[in-house]
Amino acid sequence: MAFDHLDSVEPETFGYVATFLLVLGGFIATLGVYVVGVSKNKNNNNFVMFNTLLISYDWSFDIIFTIWCFASRLKSHLPIVSLSLLFFVIFVNFLLTFTILRREINNNEQFRVWFQEHKAFGILIAFFSLGNTTVLHVLNCRFNNMDKFNAVLSSTAEKRIIHASVIGLILGDLPQFFLLVSVNTNLINFHVIPITAMSLNILVNFFGFFYRIYEATIREYETPTVVNKKQLEA
Repeated sequence: MAFDHLDSVEPETFGYVATFLLVLGGFIATLGVYVVGVSKNKNNNNFVMFNTLLISYDWSFDIIFTIWCFASRLKSHLPIVSLSLLFFVIFVNFLLTFTILRREINNNEQFRVWFQEHKAFGILIAFFSLGNTTVLHVLNCRFNNMDKFNAVLSSTAEKRIIHASVIGLILGDLPQFFLLVSVNTNLINFHVIPITAMSLNILVNFFGFFYRIYEATIREYETPTVVNKKQLEA
């Protein structure tokens, strides 16, 4: 199915350059943060910050892509499909994020203390995790030795974040990838936003694959003091 092109067509040369700058610029910016983190402390989990910023950049373009679908006045079901997928991913990730953080607040004393001290930051990270639950790992990456990035997550929470990210990959990232591929292969003219969104999606899935392997097999987890309600009452 071919999608009708926009009334005002972008010059292809400008489109290629703009796409290149958006993808490369965002990648270099996130890589720069990683380099800064490594220079400060090589022992910290700096790749988490790199991955988080890349995911956030990709999610912002998923939203922009959905807006573009409506603004482009495409005569197809694409805008509704894109919007439905976006809301579905947000809903699923909200349930997963809420479940993980709620359990930590109730059962993990060290995390509860951290959350009380950094509630605004914790809520901000929870918001960004609506795009991808992998973002939750930034809570304890110790980036730049800042207290905000020094939450103590239980090993159960760490593993649940990995499991949640796999669910998000199956229900969100892969469907979004196929949608973007379909759009870009059927558009008559070159457009910056859909091709940029697809490029970022590919980058996130590529780095996410190796990141999940790292989190599941290599990284050593801390064992925080876990206190349940019965222990607190006692």
